[in-house]
Amino acid sequence: MIVTGVFVLARILIIDDDQDILDFTTSCLESSHTVTTAMNGEEGMVACEKGHFDLILTDIFMPYRDGLDIIREVRTLYPSIKIIAMTSHVGEGMTDYLKAAELIGAHAKLEKPLTPEIVVECVDAVLNN
Repeated sequence: MIVTGVFVLARILIIDDDQDILDFTTSCLESSHTVTTAMNGEEGMVACEKGHFDLILTDIFMPYRDGLDIIREVRTLYPSIKIIAMTSHVGEGMTDYLKAAELIGAHAKLEKPLTPEIVVECVDAVLNN
């Protein structure tokens, strides 16, 4: 992370199989951070191998590799990277995947649909903690 005045420029990787979510979260964060995106868990892990990130935002349900696998692997290989898990699969009768994500190493969770304020607040809180 690079500190410049009052801004903290973090390197953030966003992993989600929904292009609209990638575009939305990128637009929320790119004015204050360097953002890289990946369309699935496989691409996300390749990006982790190629570059250093301060924070990963990962969806839980994706093809090839889900977010829980990503969290487990990142915790093992890159323990200093902070992680935020996100999904729209919440509600009565659903397994609490976001709680599971926190139990295996995510620092925070986001329920979709997202708002710009919620994304920025959560990212700032995790980066500053």
